[in-house]
Amino acid sequence: MPGKLPKLRQGGRWDMPPRALPKEAMAFCLLTPGMACMHHDFDFDYRYRLLGGTMSATAVLRIARPFAAGSEASSAVAREMEPLLERIPLSKRLEEGTAAPRRESEQTLFMKGLFRGAWGTGVYGQFVRGRHYVTYLQCLLEVYEALEEALESQRTHAAVGGFVFPELWRSHAIQEDLSCFLGEEWRDTPRPLHLTTTHVTRIHELAEEAPHLLVAHAYVRYIRDILSGPMLGSMVSRAFDLTDGEGIALYQSVGPSSLEIFQRRVNRNMDALNLTDDEMREVVQEARLAFRIEIQLSDALSRGALGMKGPGQGR
Repeated sequence: MPGKLPKLRQGGRWDMPPRALPKEAMAFCLLTPGMACMHHDFDFDYRYRLLGGTMSATAVLRIARPFAAGSEASSAVAREMEPLLERIPLSKRLEEGTAAPRRESEQTLFMKGLFRGAWGTGVYGQFVRGRHYVTYLQCLLEVYEALEEALESQRTHAAVGGFVFPELWRSHAIQEDLSCFLGEEWRDTPRPLHLTTTHVTRIHELAEEAPHLLVAHAYVRYIRDILSGPMLGSMVSRAFDLTDGEGIALYQSVGPSSLEIFQRRVNRNMDALNLTDDEMREVVQEARLAFRIEIQLSDALSRGALGMKGPGQGR
């Protein structure tokens, strides 16, 4: 469990020696009272607590900046901190800025039930679990088809082209998995389009109005389906007694032994994207939104799995 934050003395100072803080956190020592009014772009969870004099630089700077105009001294600190903020790479901003919704998306009732036996381990439980997993794959297919089309249409965009990786194209892999579960008639199986309307519509809007934000949606799929791919593939195989890699093509984009190399490549290209500081903040916020949409999808799938009605679907 994370430790408690140091107490604030009157005047907004930390109740600990300033020399114990990293340079980025020195801004706190000059803040005026009014901490309850602070606003920052990142979820203030356990990762950003001040532990032993260390704290996420992005969180420190985001919190410190709004108070910069409080005094001549704090303005001087703000001027010194600004270059540090500008140098924080997009990969780090996304990692820290999406930590909370990412964890929430991994721990939804639907995902837990899918892999942890909520529907039993017998034949009927397997059938129910398989039916709901197929629905999930159908939803992902809609999202990936929209995202791939949007990224391809903006391939030459300065803020998008560097994040177009063949490994991110997973629609054909999902089709292969659907064929494994449903046979060739998967193409004739109705898709639950109503579950993905929000996500697909958003992707289409961004392709037309704000292409740089497509990076956020590609990032979320990269986190959900590629970085977590080996683990999820193993869980799917166990849940459905699959062998020889059948039914998990979605998660086999990058092998476990190559994952770290691919991650460094993605981060390097991401950090080299031609984005302003404001645009990077927008990408982080959009990624958080994309994770929230993913959570909404899981909630909708969970209601369907449990036979519950969602809002506006009657009583």
